[in-house]
Order: sequence, then C-alpha cells, then structure tokens
Amino acid sequence: MEEIFENRVRFAETDMQGIVFYGNYLTYQDETVSEYLRRIGYGYATMEAADWDVHVVGVDLDYRGQATFGDVVGNAIRVTAIGDASITYEYAAHRKPETDDEEPELLAEGTLTHVAVDAATGSPTTVPEGFREAVAGFQEEAPDR
Repeated sequence: MEEIFENRVRFAETDMQGIVFYGNYLTYQDETVSEYLRRIGYGYATMEAADWDVHVVGVDLDYRGQATFGDVVGNAIRVTAIGDASITYEYAAHRKPETDDEEPELLAEGTLTHVAVDAATGSPTTVPEGFREAVAGFQEEAPDR
C-alpha cells in the first residue's frame, strides 16, 4: 500500500493524555482519500463536473499505537474493491521513524467504504468506468470487482 499523505501531529490534535485523539485519525484518513483522488485525476471538483459524488457509508479503524505532538504520520491507502456503486479502501497510518535505522510503527489500520451517488438526487449510482480505469492505472494491485 502506497503512502499518499503525510502530516505532523499538531498540539490541538492531542488529548489530555498527550496522544492523538482517536477521532483525528478519521480526519487523517479523509485527507488521505482526498489526496488519493487528486492523484488519480478524480478530485471532488472532477466528480462534481461529472454529476456524481461519494458518501461515506462505513468506517472501521483499529488503533495499534499512539502518536504524540510533533510525530510525523505517514498515511497509506489503496482501493481494494469497486462494486456497482461502492468503493472500498484499505487505510493504514504509521509513525514515521526519525532515523533510517528504525521501522515505521503502525498506529491505525482499517477500511472505508464510499457509495457513489447522483450529485443532484443523492441516490446511489454506478461508479463511472473512467474512475475504475484511473484506479487500476494508479495502483500496483487492481481492486476486486
């Protein structure tokens, strides 16, 4: 899975325990998806121009480690499946090592599911073929159908 987005933990993202508040990983995940979509040429403006959008219908995150203020978090994502109207992503966040001798530490991992919707009605619609092709051309491993 390719790292798509990197962020440095801000003080405001930590809780009274001094670690990243768990809900902030959803923000990191969302930023990672947005960057992924930009990289494949399907940013939200492109979707809007094509009269479709996506709605989040499922998120599953497991927390494996703890990031603190100032840590650099590498966020990786890939599309694992594209159904008729759904897009499923696999996501992982790692604390990036400070030296080349260290390994990244897994902080959170899980899945995110979007449903493609008609921009005007909000009703489910078919994921466009161009989107499928863009994903397949970007990733090393093609998503399931």
